Amino acid sequence: MTNNFKIAYQGSEGSYSEELLKKEFSNYSFIACESFTELLNKVSSESCLGLLPVENSIAGTVNEAYEELINSGLEIFGEFIKKIDHTLIGLSNSKFEEITHVISHPQALQQCSKFLQDSKLRITPVFDTAGSVFEILETKDINTAAIAGEHFKNDERFKILKENISNHQENFTRFLLIGNEKLESNKENNKYSSVLISDDKPGSLLKALNIFSDLNINLTKLESRPILGRPWEYKFYIDYELQNVKTQMELIDGIKKVSKEFIILGHYPKANP
Repeated sequence: MTNNFKIAYQGSEGSYSEELLKKEFSNYSFIACESFTELLNKVSSESCLGLLPVENSIAGTVNEAYEELINSGLEIFGEFIKKIDHTLIGLSNSKFEEITHVISHPQALQQCSKFLQDSKLRITPVFDTAGSVFEILETKDINTAAIAGEHFKNDERFKILKENISNHQENFTRFLLIGNEKLESNKENNKYSSVLISDDKPGSLLKALNIFSDLNINLTKLESRPILGRPWEYKFYIDYELQNVKTQMELIDGIKKVSKEFIILGHYPKANP
């Protein structure tokens, strides 16, 4: 894939996704999307890649993103970890003591829940962190603030009212690069993402996990999620580290014997911490 290709992301100018793309793919152009659905449709129908936030070290899995990725049939080609530094942003003439209302993406609100509760601020979720900043600019409401990154720090239209407002300062978000056409990379693929649906029998999940153990495969994620439309049935998100192709084939053969489904979402280079 050449550098005239585009990468779609959910958010607007100044979002954490865009910040990451500018750092990692400075020679590419980017497409802003309002929702995960729009992003995945864009990647499915056009010759572009997508950047999808799937997990946060404070708030956990972004379930909507995972569900839509699984249903899209797109493949994971890469993984990136970004440090998240949430700030409270108001208009240039706003004062913190006069703020009564805060807007931002639901994930950002969740990641800053302690600060918001302690400050007794009313909250409203919107589609994007950066988009929330532009919304207060449009409404010109000096009593409403937004939670976003430091992209707006030097913008004279805004004022940083509070910095480092996350529940925990070690706040990281995991992003996946997805698409139909793989990016050329010199990095070695050493991580898999998968979905397991085990047999509805006693011990079936344990049998599947024992296969990972017997093959000396390190799991980096194991999470159960309900299967939509099938009450009380569950699927399992499993990420694991593996380079050896022969071992991967042994794993697939073994898992399929003890489960209903085993779907590989992608094989890609593990992100550096």
